[in-house]
Amino acid sequence: MTPPPILRIEGLTKRYSGLVVTDDLSLEVEPNELHAIIGPNGAGKTTLIGQLAGQVMPDAGHVWFDGKDVAHASPPERARSGIARSFQITSIFPSFSTEANVAIAIQGRRRHSFRFWRPADRDPKLIDPARELLTSVGLGDRMQTPAAVLSHGEHRLLELAIALAQQPRLLLLDEPMAGLGSEESKELVTFLLTLKGRYTILLVEHDMDAVFALADRISVLAAGRIIATGTPEEIRVDQEVRTAYLGDEMPIAAEGER
Repeated sequence: MTPPPILRIEGLTKRYSGLVVTDDLSLEVEPNELHAIIGPNGAGKTTLIGQLAGQVMPDAGHVWFDGKDVAHASPPERARSGIARSFQITSIFPSFSTEANVAIAIQGRRRHSFRFWRPADRDPKLIDPARELLTSVGLGDRMQTPAAVLSHGEHRLLELAIALAQQPRLLLLDEPMAGLGSEESKELVTFLLTLKGRYTILLVEHDMDAVFALADRISVLAAGRIIATGTPEEIRVDQEVRTAYLGDEMPIAAEGER
């Protein structure tokens, strides 16, 4: 029997005055799927991620996560249910080491006392898993480096380690490749491939090379609505997707098909 979707969105709507940003949007994400959301600028992608993470409350609709409607739950409530948002996380301490930042995230998940943040980087129950996470994202040689001096790409990796420290059941990635150089993007894609099948991931991304390399399925958002969902191969040749992009940078045809 096919398991039910871990995330089911029904009729999600968000308006700002007369502007409809999310327009009666419906979508399903399967367990352990890497599902990408793409679309032209202004399509409503970041607003959608905000509604799933709890930073933006919808005007109408439902967000079913593991069978529970969380459409109006707070961000902390969603985090406790297993939803983590990466790359727009605000809880990074620039003067703390990468190791301490991840240890604090683990401390928060375990609901330890937050009265003494500094000792978190000396607690083996927090440090050992923090080091494992940092090594897994490629920051094993930067554990004692203050977060403030990390490169842009390293900062993204630290944010990802912090998100993974929450042991999420749904990981929301909002344009993780933004601002990265070509080599940094390739390295991040390589790492995200190691997460496939282990986590359910909803990826919003403009880098089409990354999207087509990573996604199990892709949904195309235009004017606040999902206009197509399918495998990367199906999306490449979908005429409505071509029309929505109007010649944008998306590589509609695979190599050799042009």
